[in-house]
Amino acid sequence: MMKIYLFIELVRQADATATAKTLKGLKLAKCKFANVVVLADDKLVAQLDCDDPASGQKAILENIATVDGVVQTNVIAVVTPRKG
Repeated sequence: MMKIYLFIELVRQADATATAKTLKGLKLAKCKFANVVVLADDKLVAQLDCDDPASGQKAILENIATVDGVVQTNVIAVVTPRKG
C-alpha cells in the first residue's frame, strides 16, 4: 500500500465542491481516495491510497487528469508505510 498526497488545481470556473465529489466517486482499479479537501475555490488537496506505484500513476494520468475542471495535479509526497 502506498499513500499519494496530491495538490490539485482547478480552472477558475470550476465548482471545487462538485469536483471534489466527482474525484471521490471515481472508479479506480487499485486505488481509492482516502480524503479530498477543498482549500480554496480553485484548489484541492487529496490523499490517494493505491496498491502499487503503477496503479497510482494510472489513476493520476488517466483518471484524475481527465476530470472536468482539473487543470494541474501535483504530487506532494508518496509514502510507503514500513512493515514491522
